[in-house]
Order: sequence, then C-alpha cells, then structure tokens
Amino acid sequence: MKKITLLLAVVLAFASCDQKAGNTAPDTSALYAKNLATAQKFFELFKTEDMEAQKPLICPGITHYPPFHGASPVKYDGFIANTKAWMDNFDDITYEANVWLPGTDSLGVLNGSVRTYGVWTAKNTMTGNVIKTNAYHSFDFNGKGQIHIAQDYFDASGVMAAAMKKAE
Repeated sequence: MKKITLLLAVVLAFASCDQKAGNTAPDTSALYAKNLATAQKFFELFKTEDMEAQKPLICPGITHYPPFHGASPVKYDGFIANTKAWMDNFDDITYEANVWLPGTDSLGVLNGSVRTYGVWTAKNTMTGNVIKTNAYHSFDFNGKGQIHIAQDYFDASGVMAAAMKKAE
C-alpha cells in the first residue's frame, strides 16, 4: 500500500509540473504584443502632435492619473485636454523608451497591460527651453484594445518650472 501511495504521489507531482495540462489561462503574449503596438503608436503620435490620430487609441471611458502633484484622476475630456496642453506648450516632443514591459493584475498574473520606463524630451514653445525628464507609464486596455487606464509618473511640475525658467 505504501508503494502505491508513493507511486501516486510521484505521478501527481509530475502531472502538476505540466504547464499545459489543465491550463485554461488565456494567451497573454499575443494580447500584450497587440497592446504594446497600441502604446508605442500612442507615444509615436506625440512626435507629430497628431491628437486626432491618438483618439481612436483611447477608450471613451478612460481613467487617467496625471503626473502633477495633487492631481485627481480625470476621464476622457480631461485626458484629451491634458494631452492637448502638452502638445500646445511643447514642440519636438519625443519619448525614448528604455524598456517596455508586460504588466500584471494585482495577483501578479500577466494581463496584457503595458508598462514603460523612458525619457521625454521637448522644447517649450514660449521660451525655447529644452526639457528632459525620466518617466514611468502604465496602460491597461479594454476588450477593443483601447487604452482604458493610463497612469503617468514623472516630475511634471518640475518640467513646467524648467520650461518656463528664464535664461540667466
């Protein structure tokens, strides 16, 4: 009886190591690749300041967490206004991604979301000052592949102060 129990334990141990057996989790690699292309396109459109081309990439129910100190989350109209303000106040906007990463849900399970660390560079339209700042962004997507939650983390207040600083 001990041999049967031991044999059964060994079989169950090997069966539990089989990643394909009973795995009903969706393939997030294809979903991530699709969402990554959307996020990269969203950033690329800052170079041409094409707000209209960005709009289809954004979910009408978006929740955006702006990078300014004390800022509250905004919905679609606030997101569009904030993005337009950046485009109106800066030219030669570029985002150089250091890394793109797949995101996870609160349990650490890959979910198709996209994360990125990189550097923004732009020239202020009023002063000509060039700003450069490190940033972190995260994007969650809806079922249509649109950006549903956007979170931006960088020193936006410091960027604006540096952009408006008079030459010494």
